[in-house]
Amino acid sequence: MKKTIVIIDDDEAILRSLKRLLGTNNHVVCFSDPLSAIEFVQQNPISLVICDLLMPAISGFAVLEDIKLLQPHCSRLLITGYAELESSKNALTNNIANMITAKPWDNFELTMLVEILIENSHLKINQGLSNVNSY
Repeated sequence: MKKTIVIIDDDEAILRSLKRLLGTNNHVVCFSDPLSAIEFVQQNPISLVICDLLMPAISGFAVLEDIKLLQPHCSRLLITGYAELESSKNALTNNIANMITAKPWDNFELTMLVEILIENSHLKINQGLSNVNSY
């Protein structure tokens, strides 16, 4: 069964590129509007969200915080330009994002990172189910 990945970026070229790269083995849903993405996440289980840091309407930090509240087991990848990489490290410290990667990315490295994050998401879900069943 294909895992659902939500990608949020205000750059349509980035969305197309990531969908092409990750869409073979996953169900990829792209949004240029972060608020529409949050609505989607409210109604659909997802394994991973990939979100740009700098967007016109709302920051990637805020989007990932909302998604973390909606689906705490979902992995969150923050994607950003090199200039913002240093300033975005607090997203890891504050558990807003599980990982950060820079634009431009290496396709092989990104696909491996996505696989690891999806597996991590499913391990969290299965562990949560185990804890519920043990009571």
